[in-house]
Amino acid sequence: MTSQDKAAVRQVHRAQDDSTTSTNASIERIPTSASDSDVNEAIVRHLQTTGEDIGMTWRTFMAATSMAMCYNAYIFTLLIPPAILSFINTELGPDPRYTWITISWNLGGAMFVTVGGRLSDIFGRRYFFISGAALLIVGSIISATGQSINQMIGGGAIFGAGSGFLEMAFGAVQEIVPAKYRMVTIGLFDASSFVAQIMPLVAWVIIKYSGNWRICYYVMIGFQTINLLFLVLFYHPPTFKDKQAEHGKTRLQLAKEFDWVGLFLFIAGCTLFIVGFSWGGSLYPWKSATAIAPIVIGFMTLIGLGFYETRANLASALFPPRLFRAVRHFTVPIAVMAIGGMQYYSNATLWTRLSQMLYASDEISKGLFAEVLPLGSVLGGFFVAWSKKIGHQRWQVFGAVAVQTACVGALSTITLTSSAQAVVLTVIVSFCTSVNLLNGMVLVGFGIIYQEDIGTAAGLAGTSRLLAGAIATAIFSNVTNNKYAEALPAQITSAVASFNLAPDVLMELIAAAKAGTPAAYKAVRGITPDIQGAAVLGNKKAYLEGAHLSYQVALGFGLLGCIAAVFIPSVDTRKYTTKTAAPQHKDKKIYDEKHQPGQA
Repeated sequence: MTSQDKAAVRQVHRAQDDSTTSTNASIERIPTSASDSDVNEAIVRHLQTTGEDIGMTWRTFMAATSMAMCYNAYIFTLLIPPAILSFINTELGPDPRYTWITISWNLGGAMFVTVGGRLSDIFGRRYFFISGAALLIVGSIISATGQSINQMIGGGAIFGAGSGFLEMAFGAVQEIVPAKYRMVTIGLFDASSFVAQIMPLVAWVIIKYSGNWRICYYVMIGFQTINLLFLVLFYHPPTFKDKQAEHGKTRLQLAKEFDWVGLFLFIAGCTLFIVGFSWGGSLYPWKSATAIAPIVIGFMTLIGLGFYETRANLASALFPPRLFRAVRHFTVPIAVMAIGGMQYYSNATLWTRLSQMLYASDEISKGLFAEVLPLGSVLGGFFVAWSKKIGHQRWQVFGAVAVQTACVGALSTITLTSSAQAVVLTVIVSFCTSVNLLNGMVLVGFGIIYQEDIGTAAGLAGTSRLLAGAIATAIFSNVTNNKYAEALPAQITSAVASFNLAPDVLMELIAAAKAGTPAAYKAVRGITPDIQGAAVLGNKKAYLEGAHLSYQVALGFGLLGCIAAVFIPSVDTRKYTTKTAAPQHKDKKIYDEKHQPGQA
């Protein structure tokens, strides 16, 4: 039977399963009354009958390598800006909105990974990945030449958009290898990010010996260009023509059927919600309408989006309700991953500043401290590569979330002299986050009825993680900064009490400590090295109070994650088949030609 014949058979079967129309013919309606066992059997049945027994060819290996390059490319844009954020703000600011350089990344990624995942399921993935790689080059150029915080925020938003497309690699790398290799592939896929994970240290070395943070962005331009070249040469997934063999519709027809209203509601809701959280307590008081209104309107918009997606008769919903009906297999892992995202992406911002202010002594040590989170992530990737042999993914994820939560609680007790404790705990938090997220990605890939939906599934998983991370970054940044601002006057006053400073000089010193720059301290009347040293110590104590409160707030999210993780199913070993859901175009062509003679 040829691939066209198989597509025709699948289309007939799906038409019998569902009387509604679909843009990609990848529908099996799951009745609300279906048991968890029924859902699992449907998934197993499809995994065992979908795809081809092509195995691991050199094209598969190079395509997987190009996906790893994409992952590294977007990790570059995630880790380098936070590592050098203070230098950017010092040169182009100071501006209280400078944290939006990283928040905009999360927001852009959260939106575009869903859009890219859904559209690439319909039209094919190749050109979405190429577009994402090109956007990262543009974002790197804009950031390298940035002359204002606004321009840097714009560069961060473009990074987010491009990274959102490249975030689809979590799903794409699973569909291009045989199902039995998905777990080890996703683990090694994450572990390969050590290339990008060392970039915070490289960034600090560059700053130490050149004093120019812009060079870091030029390094990114070079890597992003190589990544684009790899995609063009080695990534050739099923084309639109292959997909059209199933749904039989033109690009124009599919574009007309796409859920544009849902897309608008999603983008508007996410943007307003995150903007409100970012403004509250920093630019505007929490009780002000300017902070509250965007949060309320954004939240209600997202609630309205949920009703629209489930109630409207949509040919191609942005968030297909059929996926969420597999509650334990799809919805619960996504919820747990979202909580993991809140822990990781908020820590990516909090730990960088905390370690630089409290423990680092020079640029190199700042770079080494910045490597703490990446170290845990890479170790987690190697662990997940063996996760299949261990099995019991439910308890792997539960254990990871529980240990992560315990370590976050322990971080709320660190002191100015406990740098070793802080490093070890942060490595463990990052390791556990990686175990949670990577297992979750495989669980989601194995938790959908039809593998042709894996782009949408991975997109939704990425959105949950990135959007939750953006929310957490905004929340924890505000919690830390507000507590820090509240504690700073008392800590500085106590630290310099023995110097009997005049009230107006004391106010100047508090302002200088908050700025944290040598120029600010130098401008204080009558400043001496002893006074400055005491003020620096008081400043550290004040920031530590803010960090403690953030870690305490994070405990609540971790406890929710533990509860949700209990309901995750472990992977049914029957899902580890030898079939590849989306083989490379040339491999599939060779396979079809080889098996066509003598077939019906």
